[in-house]
Amino acid sequence: MIYMGKTADEAWLPFDGVHFVAFRDASYLPCSYKCTILDCLRGLEFGMRMNWFNVDTFNVREYEFYEQVENGDMNWVIPGKFMAFSTPHAKNIGDDGVSSPV
Repeated sequence: MIYMGKTADEAWLPFDGVHFVAFRDASYLPCSYKCTILDCLRGLEFGMRMNWFNVDTFNVREYEFYEQVENGDMNWVIPGKFMAFSTPHAKNIGDDGVSSPV
């Protein structure tokens, strides 16, 4: 899509009919929605059309910094206007996979 100038639907066409499991957030809570690859492609297409995403100006270092839990685990959805945060939960899951109270 980004480099070939395809729409979301054009980019998805070769995969139409292939079953993929829907995305969900990374929390341990029950998921109340399904987010498909086509949904993500359409979101990217919309973001590019609104000039919210430009591959030439995207700051990878900033993205990687703020996506870390210790730096907020946050991402701009609409630059400068709407930010998404990680789902809060009452337990801290350590690197060893063992939970402990927060």
